[in-house]
Amino acid sequence: GTGSIVCPEVVVGAVPAAAQAEVDRELALLQTQIDEANARLVDTVGEGGPNFVQNAILGPLEDKRVATLDRIRISIERQGEVAPAGLQALATCSLG
Repeated sequence: GTGSIVCPEVVVGAVPAAAQAEVDRELALLQTQIDEANARLVDTVGEGGPNFVQNAILGPLEDKRVATLDRIRISIERQGEVAPAGLQALATCSLG
């Protein structure tokens, strides 16, 4: 088997009502990003060298997750609330 991409679960807790729809969209996008990375993992089996998965799949996925988590933080803070600490730490995924 090829394994699959494993990412930390993102839990944001209480979200201001005015930010809820945007946060929900971004949380759904996080799952879409994982699904796309898993599809790419399957589509590229046997390609590249020993660092291929890290460089071509996990690295770009982390970059996308950093941006998405940042949008979640901004969405919450725009409502005058404090975003959950440590969101950026949830950006890094691994091959499970």
